[in-house]
Amino acid sequence: MTKSFAAFGLRTEVLKGVEDLYYKEPTQIQTEAIPLIMEGKDVIGQAQTGTGKTAAFVLPILHKLVPGKKDVQALILTPTRELSVQIAAEIEKLGKHLDVNVLSLHGGTDIDKQLNRLKANVQIVVGTPGRILDHLKRGSLHFGRISTLVLDEADKMLEMGFLDEVAEVLSGTPQQKQVLLFSATMPDDVKKLSQQFMQQPPHIKIENKQKTVEQIEQVFYVVNQSDKQDALMDLIEQTKPFLAIIFANTQQRVQQLTGHLKEQGLSVEGLYGDLSQNKREQLMKNFRNMKFQFLVATDIAARGLDVEGVTHVFNYDLPNDMESYIHRVGRTGRAGQSGTAISLVSPRQKNILGRIAKSTKTTIEEKVLSAGRHLDEGRKERASEREAHFVELRKEKKREESVQQKKKETPVLEALKKAKPVKPGYKRKLKQEVQELQTAYEQKQKREAAKAARKSGAKAGAAGAKGPKGPAGKNGSSPSNRGTGNPNPYAKGPNGRGSFGKGTGGRGKK
Repeated sequence: MTKSFAAFGLRTEVLKGVEDLYYKEPTQIQTEAIPLIMEGKDVIGQAQTGTGKTAAFVLPILHKLVPGKKDVQALILTPTRELSVQIAAEIEKLGKHLDVNVLSLHGGTDIDKQLNRLKANVQIVVGTPGRILDHLKRGSLHFGRISTLVLDEADKMLEMGFLDEVAEVLSGTPQQKQVLLFSATMPDDVKKLSQQFMQQPPHIKIENKQKTVEQIEQVFYVVNQSDKQDALMDLIEQTKPFLAIIFANTQQRVQQLTGHLKEQGLSVEGLYGDLSQNKREQLMKNFRNMKFQFLVATDIAARGLDVEGVTHVFNYDLPNDMESYIHRVGRTGRAGQSGTAISLVSPRQKNILGRIAKSTKTTIEEKVLSAGRHLDEGRKERASEREAHFVELRKEKKREESVQQKKKETPVLEALKKAKPVKPGYKRKLKQEVQELQTAYEQKQKREAAKAARKSGAKAGAAGAKGPKGPAGKNGSSPSNRGTGNPNPYAKGPNGRGSFGKGTGGRGKK
C-alpha cells in the first residue's frame, strides 16, 4: 500500500493542500483508485461513507485542473444538497493553493445568486441532478468541454428517483470524458448506468473492515450539555490518564475547552485546522515527548496520528460518522497496549453508539457518572445563576409594568397641565376623574379620622365612668348637654342645625 500522497505524483500545489489538512497516509480506496484515475481510466469505486473516497476523486481532478481555462472542467453529481456543500468545501480546502473556483448548485438556494456566480470563471461544479438539469435547460451551464464527470453515492441517487435526471445530464456531456462512479452498494440500476456510460471501468471494492482494537475498553456516559466540562474534569480525576487525546467537533469548541482545562491547572494544548503546518508539527513533537499531558483536537488529528503512551481517548463531542469514531478510538491501545475510549453523549445519541457497536461488532458499555467535586460545584453554581436570572426577570417585569403605568398616567397629567391640546370634552372628563379620585380620598380620610375619634372617645368614656360624677344641669342633664337632653349633641334639629344649646328646655335662643 502507498505510504504517502507524494508517491502518486500529484502537483506541488495539491500536496500542499493535503499537508494543510494533516493527511499523512492515504486510505485504501485512495491508494487503489488514485493511480487508475491519474491514468485517465473510468473507475468504479465501491466503498462505504467515511473511507476517504471524496479525496480519491478530488485529488486527481485538482491535479489535472487548468487554472486559466474558462470552461467548466469537472462536474460532480451528488444525491443531496448537504453532500454537495460538503464536497465543495473539501475541494476548496484541498485546492486553495491552486486558487480553484468551485460552485455548489442545489435546491433551497436562490437561483439568481447561482446565475450570478456562473458568470464568473467556475472550474468545478458540484450539485444535485435536479438543479444541474435546471441550469442546463436555462442555458446557464454548458458541459461541452468537461474532462471529468463524477457520480458520488450513485446508489442513493438512483434510490431517490434521479435515474432519468442523471441520464439526461450525462447525455449533455461530451462523449470523450472520464467517468468516475462511487457507490456503497452496486444494485442493478447502478450496474446498468455504468455499462451505458462508462468504458470498461475497473471495479475497486473496499471490504468493510471497521473493527476496533480488542484491547480498547469502550464506555459512554449520558451527560447534559451544560454538565460536559465538569463531567470531563471529574472523569479525568477518576481515570488518571497517562496521556490523553480529547476530541471535539469544531475549532471553536477545541479553543474553548483548551482554555477551560488550562484554567483548571491541566497541561494541555489544542490542535485544529487553522494552525500553521509548523505549529502543528511542533505541537505533535511536544506531545510525543510528553511536554504536555492532554491534547484537545478536531478530527484533523484522528488520521495518521500515532503516539505511544496514549492511555485514554475522550469523545467530548460524538463524531458525525462511524469512520471518524473508529479512527478516534484507534489513537489509544497502540502497539498491543490496552486503552480506554470514553464518550460523553446526550440521551438522543445513545442510538448512534448502538449502531456503531453493532457495525464494529464490539461492546460499548454505558456507565453511570459519579458526580465529583467539579460536577457538584458546577451544578450548584448553575442553579444560583438560574435563580439570579429569574430574579432579574421578575425585576424587569416590574420595571416594565411601572413604565406601562406611567404611560397610562402621562396623558392625564399632560392634559391637566395644558401641555398639549386634547379633544373636546376629554379634558373635562379627565378632570372629573381626578376630582372623583380626590373626593374618594378625602372621604376615606374622614372615615379614618372618625374611626380614630370614636376609639379615643370610647377610651375617655371608660375613664370617666371610674371617676366622680359631675354636677347635674338644671333639667337633670349634665352641664355639657343642656337643652332637650338629646344624647347626641351633634344631631340636627328641625331647622337643620345642631341641637347643642338650642333645645326648648335649654337657655339658648330659639
